[in-house]
Amino acid sequence: MKLHFFCDYSIIIRSMKKVKHILTVFLNSFIPQDHFYPKLLHTRLLFSFKYYLSILSFICLLFAGVLFYQYSPTIITGYKDAIIHTLSTFPPEVEISIANGKLESNQMKPLFLWVYFKNQPLFVVMIHSKDSLNTSNTPLPLIFLGSERAQISYRNHKVAQQYSPDFDIILTKDTVSALSVWIQSMFAPFLFGFYFILLVIIPLLFAISISLIILLAAFITFILLRTFIPHIHYKKCLQAGMHGTHIPLFITVFLFALFPHATNIAIISLALIFVFTLVSTYEMYSKEVPSNSKK
Repeated sequence: MKLHFFCDYSIIIRSMKKVKHILTVFLNSFIPQDHFYPKLLHTRLLFSFKYYLSILSFICLLFAGVLFYQYSPTIITGYKDAIIHTLSTFPPEVEISIANGKLESNQMKPLFLWVYFKNQPLFVVMIHSKDSLNTSNTPLPLIFLGSERAQISYRNHKVAQQYSPDFDIILTKDTVSALSVWIQSMFAPFLFGFYFILLVIIPLLFAISISLIILLAAFITFILLRTFIPHIHYKKCLQAGMHGTHIPLFITVFLFALFPHATNIAIISLALIFVFTLVSTYEMYSKEVPSNSKK
């Protein structure tokens, strides 16, 4: 039992030393400085690669946490309940049909469907057989069903599609109620698939994209600096990118948390990664250190 205790204790000590070493490298890498980065010239690429994987894993977990906070089960379930409630208000006297590429309704006036979640209205659907979408008098719905086309609008982006001649459907109170039942039955598998994509696939794509950007930034840095530093190596530019881009990565996650729908975050992230890779490489070659300082 004592031998087992000491073995476990030694494992804990080694693990703590590894964690301390990673934290030390992290603090030295966070801001490119000439007292640390020249040492990378005598540091193996494999060490930097393992370190980069550990930091990238932490950032991906942070990114997944931000995604989970923005799209928590409470929010998704709340929207589902709001949609179910909205569908329950479908007028029983209304009948809408789409057949032979044309929408027809037994009502002359348009039908509006709003979803209210946390007292916030969301204009989801407008159905009008006259195909008149007057945006000057009414807010723009997410989905507009006109006489011969459907239009999806989101943040000034619009996609319109003509009805297929083979598409045939009739919307009544009964069919909408059946749709509500189907949504309830499919919500659990939908939630599983949604969070698998949100917390696994998207962070994985984020990690791959960031890694490709660092590879590209290292290559551009190598091309730009080889005139001034003849003995420069691409793998050292890559190491500089692995160690020196912590701030851009944290800024990217921070910006996404504050502005999840902003379209220019990727451009900002790409520019910052390139700048920090360039600066880190310059700091790396700013002075030489003896080869016996290898880790």
